Amino acid sequence: MDDLITTFALRCAALSNNGARVVPEHETKALLGARGVPVPKGLLCAGRDDAVGAAGSLGYPLVLKLASDAVLHKTEMGGVRTGICSEADLLASFDEMHGRFVDQGVPGFLGILVEEQAGGGTEVIAGLQNDPVFGPLLMLGLGGVLTDIFEDVSFRALPVTRDDIRAMLNGLRGAALLRGYRGGPAVDTEALVDAVERIAALGLEISHLYESVDFNPILAGPSGAVVVDAKMVLAKDGTSVHTYETPRTEGMRSFFTPGSVAVMGASSTPGKIGNIILDSLVNYEYAGRVYPVNPNYDELMGLKSYPDLSSLPEPPELVVIVVDLARTPELLEEMSRLGCRNALIVSGGGKELGGERAELEREIAAKARALGIRLVGPNCIGSFDGKSRFDSFFHSHERLARPPAGPMGFITQSGTWGCVFLEEAYITGVSKMVSYGNRVDVDEGDLIAYLAEDPETRVIGSYIEGLGDGVKFLDASRRAIAAEKPVVVFKTGRNRQSAQASVSHTGAYGGSYEVYEGVMRQHGVVLADSFHELYASCEALVLQPPARGNRAAMLSNGAGPMVNALDHFPRKGLELVTLGRNSVKAMRDHFSFFYLVENPVDVTGSATAADYEYVVKTLLEDEAVDIIMPFFVFQDTPLDESIVERLGALGDLRAKPIVCCAAGGEYTVRMSDALRRRGIPVFPDVARWVAAASALAQWGSTLKKRRA
Repeated sequence: MDDLITTFALRCAALSNNGARVVPEHETKALLGARGVPVPKGLLCAGRDDAVGAAGSLGYPLVLKLASDAVLHKTEMGGVRTGICSEADLLASFDEMHGRFVDQGVPGFLGILVEEQAGGGTEVIAGLQNDPVFGPLLMLGLGGVLTDIFEDVSFRALPVTRDDIRAMLNGLRGAALLRGYRGGPAVDTEALVDAVERIAALGLEISHLYESVDFNPILAGPSGAVVVDAKMVLAKDGTSVHTYETPRTEGMRSFFTPGSVAVMGASSTPGKIGNIILDSLVNYEYAGRVYPVNPNYDELMGLKSYPDLSSLPEPPELVVIVVDLARTPELLEEMSRLGCRNALIVSGGGKELGGERAELEREIAAKARALGIRLVGPNCIGSFDGKSRFDSFFHSHERLARPPAGPMGFITQSGTWGCVFLEEAYITGVSKMVSYGNRVDVDEGDLIAYLAEDPETRVIGSYIEGLGDGVKFLDASRRAIAAEKPVVVFKTGRNRQSAQASVSHTGAYGGSYEVYEGVMRQHGVVLADSFHELYASCEALVLQPPARGNRAAMLSNGAGPMVNALDHFPRKGLELVTLGRNSVKAMRDHFSFFYLVENPVDVTGSATAADYEYVVKTLLEDEAVDIIMPFFVFQDTPLDESIVERLGALGDLRAKPIVCCAAGGEYTVRMSDALRRRGIPVFPDVARWVAAASALAQWGSTLKKRRA
């Protein structure tokens, strides 16, 4: 930390100790200027003579602003006057403002800031935020009142690159305003990027000092960018320090491939959780040793039942707990004495009930950490391993089908979506699935890091409602991507908290989906907008190669669904490519005149499997095409069943991703499944179809950047 930052930190501490809420604007701008961020020149004036002197130094036109270390929104208090062009205007405005603020007893009143008035330009907002999940963040968006009206903003975690900043600006809905809309002057983008880059670097340097900082507006024009207004909200208690841990993968294997399992709370009563879990372990495919634990039985399902863990013939590798959560602390003590290091807590009744039960969870977490015991749960359905066939689910095999072993891993806060994922994967298969519930110990970061190392897993899906440690999650995701395993996330809970209670524009987005979306995209995570899109993305990513780009070509024997799919393209970042002239000529020469051979290609209801094969071959050879997207109307009789082997053989080339869609009844499902078994993904609706193609494009882009 250099002398400038040390001095500023001491000033922030003094302000905080005196009850101040914000750093006075002129002090924040002085720090910005010292770090090379363009700001207007200005002087803090206590009296009218000071104001006249400032005007002589700065020149007209001028702006007058309320200076305070307590006022959050000076505009609402009439604390800004612009367009001061003469000494008479200056004195009249100064006297009126100064007198009013004194009479009103404005908290923290320091005087009037007299500043140069910046020229015109497009208003942009930049912001810094100390997010409790992801740490220091940068926000960019349209500034001024447009921030409140359009909420057109983007987020990235610090540190950021210039490419990150450009991507943020280009991703705004109002990006056209920066490029010069309807004949307006274009912004000097590189000057704007330079200013934001300096702000971001400073934001990382002083992140312990602020809760949030608004730079609103930044006026960006053809000749540069200048920060017109800056408001730094001090961190509560003077400092904002977050601690994050690295992912912990030790002891994780025992949740998936335990050699022995004790079921604490095993039961003989059909329908009870302890009965269903025991039945699944004893009577199906799991081959490990199973120990029922319940003092009320001598035998359960042909196995000896034990009164407690200490009575078992060996320390179990994994303990599945289905008794009252309140018994868990004593069970952990018993496990520690026996040398047991893993427990899966299915039981609920923890923090979701609040009060003493939330405190119970905190006690369990602290005790497990102190004893070196890894926990999944509580309030979860537990884990599944495709290879060992272990699962801890309280869902009977008659009701929940367990999928074959396969390359897809899935972690979820919702056990319900875990069940659905397993059943959706009846063809492609699952390596490992974990429902981790209230995550008192093992969390998303630990699980993703473990699956990144798992040789059975090639893609990692994650359903999250919120994160406890976002930095840890990103660390784990980087590990997965470094291992060339895509991470696909569906984040729910997208309604932003009301901004009315917020002290800053930037702070209003704390915990919002905008934050999650921006930060995860920055780190190469593939995002889905529904659970079904998440599953479709995972399946496409394991069955097909990554796309070289986002240029898609479509073909079908029924045009309607292609038109529908095109509505989704802009939101999903796909482009309907113009086919190469050689491709168009080849298809026009090959087909009857009524086939439409531009993109999308309509081979009409008379199309055969050979027709599809010809078009796909042509698109594979077209350098303009990155993704091939066939739609099948399997109800059309001319489309014969040889399409399965024809398309499967082309997919085996692994030249470009082929992602398909077909909607219909029993016959359509049978044909779709036949293609899936040949490695060609087929989805039943256009939303999943387009999402899967988009995931392949996103993953291809991530790999390209990583390999560059």
